[in-house]
Amino acid sequence: MKVKVRGIYTTALTKILTENGFELANPSKIINERFNITENKEPADTLVYDKEDLNGITISGTYAEKIVELLNKNFFDISVRKNETGMIYCGKIKRIETKYKKIWMDLGNGEEGILSLQNYWGFLRDGEKVLVQVKNSIRGLKILSTQLRIFGENMILIKDGFTKVSDYISSKKERDRLRKLSSSVKLEGWGVLWKSLAEGKSDEELISELNSLVAQESEIKESFGQMTDPGVVKEGLKVYFVDFGSMAKQALDQIRKNVITTVVGHHFLKAGGYTILTDFAESLDGIDNDIVKRKINKVLQNEGPQPGQRYRIIHKKPGTKDVVFNGIIKEVGDSITVKRLLHSGGRLDGIGGSIDEGDYAITTFKPGSWKTTHKYFNKDGYPKGVYININTPIEVYPSFARYIDLEVDVVEKDDKREIVDVEKLEMVRSAGIIKSELADKALQIANEILKGESDER
Repeated sequence: MKVKVRGIYTTALTKILTENGFELANPSKIINERFNITENKEPADTLVYDKEDLNGITISGTYAEKIVELLNKNFFDISVRKNETGMIYCGKIKRIETKYKKIWMDLGNGEEGILSLQNYWGFLRDGEKVLVQVKNSIRGLKILSTQLRIFGENMILIKDGFTKVSDYISSKKERDRLRKLSSSVKLEGWGVLWKSLAEGKSDEELISELNSLVAQESEIKESFGQMTDPGVVKEGLKVYFVDFGSMAKQALDQIRKNVITTVVGHHFLKAGGYTILTDFAESLDGIDNDIVKRKINKVLQNEGPQPGQRYRIIHKKPGTKDVVFNGIIKEVGDSITVKRLLHSGGRLDGIGGSIDEGDYAITTFKPGSWKTTHKYFNKDGYPKGVYININTPIEVYPSFARYIDLEVDVVEKDDKREIVDVEKLEMVRSAGIIKSELADKALQIANEILKGESDER
């Protein structure tokens, strides 16, 4: 089990992985020094990288599921989303929406997707078989393409595409080698996207995989030709996206501290974009950690949040994309209060009833709290209800706050409170998106709020 790890969580994750049987592939010079690893240029079979928002990691490759199991074992407040893209289907045309240039495809087993009319050159008739592939997914709806991609361990073949080398391969010599390999094989209409897993692997191994992937086109078309009903022709690529809550980041701090000097809030700071500040603080050997923590907090407080400032609340839905609330800070103290104007025409979360012109929300939260309170008002300031969101402990930065939503909520209307969306919580629990223990904690917090018990955390 050889894993390549890159990003702000590398040191802590390296310690966890190497203590659980993983070998580090192509480690950086710094990691070599920290773990006293003999230089290892062997290729990886599994990749771990930062997510774009730095709030977690992406995992792909042979042992991705094993790493996810390790993370669930070691951390409490994490959210895991599995994304499978590139599945190839025998689809059948279900209906055509000429006005919107969409073809609705029946994919079998009650699934359907959308194919752009502009990218389809076959017969436009109901029931027509079409070989399609999932390009991406929007709110659970599969977006399809007729341009095939075939996923390998070290590369992706793209029909009528161009050749590209992963940005994670920094060596010019290695990038040039991979480009030459692409041209040395008769691909005939295929482009190659070289994945970072290809780094360091032999020409013979990579050429063998290239030829094997090219041969799969014939196998896919043969399987498609034999199918009479819609369904899966070939499985796709699985990638896991893991979000770390504030407690997980603190646990990662402690793990890293066992390897190298680590200031309190190391991963919180780096995930918020304060890499230079964090690295500088950790370079001050012998400085008391409490003093450093107070100095860093002072820097953050001076930057904000401040009354009158625009502020974002990043509401991370488990298993799906983020929802971002924008508003203006009204008060800053133990809690932060943000006024948000609501877009008319929608519905009030949990409360029911329409959002009318001029409606607004007063949102209040405090660092480390398991809840976020939204009080709804009409344009004249008359209260319309209260929505109390249950979430992982809130991380508060100068220009934004962030948490993982835990689905279950408490609403208050006409002086009556009730817990709502328990079924959503149970759905993410049963799907393994959040741990069962975290789901239990969410229900515990919801019941405490229902009983009027104050959340001072």
